[in-house]
Amino acid sequence: MSGGAVLGEIDAPVTIVEFSDYQCPFCRRFSLFVFPAIQREYIDTGKVRYVFRDFPLSSIHQQAEKAHESARCAAEFNKYWEMHDVLFERQNDLMVPSLKQYAGELGLDSTRFEECLDSGKYQVAIQKDVADGQAAGISGTPSFFVGKSGSGDSITCTIIRGAQPLATFQAIIQQLLSDHASKADASPKSDEHFPDRLP
Repeated sequence: MSGGAVLGEIDAPVTIVEFSDYQCPFCRRFSLFVFPAIQREYIDTGKVRYVFRDFPLSSIHQQAEKAHESARCAAEFNKYWEMHDVLFERQNDLMVPSLKQYAGELGLDSTRFEECLDSGKYQVAIQKDVADGQAAGISGTPSFFVGKSGSGDSITCTIIRGAQPLATFQAIIQQLLSDHASKADASPKSDEHFPDRLP
């Protein structure tokens, strides 16, 4: 589950990985109406680390792949999430000239952005996301993996498929946070001494 754009603290106890398509109407619904609450309640408070991965359904969404490339190009200017939001807000027009216009509105250097987008330099990385999603059983968008954060590239998780309501995410996140708190309470107290290593 490595890769993707990340929001939130690296040591947040819960991780959500979303596989999404900028031209998918259900992804737009989630982004506009559910994600802001998740960000406010869990990401901004250090409880959740959020990973966005590209999963353009190019066979039915012909404009999606270039839209995903545009977000990655915007990341070169540290404007990934700003472009992410614009792409969903203006989903009805993701033609290349419009993507370049959106970049200009975000204050990005138009020449550098256009060179990036026209080059197709991120196509391979986007297809790797698609391949990773397919290997994990993803066939449609949006799809989410919600689980306990861990070391390495994998997480043990629950899969949420489709634009589910906020309550669906809250129930899973709260259970994971409760489990995390229980394990923390069971850990040794700070005034107890344990040797760094056994003799």
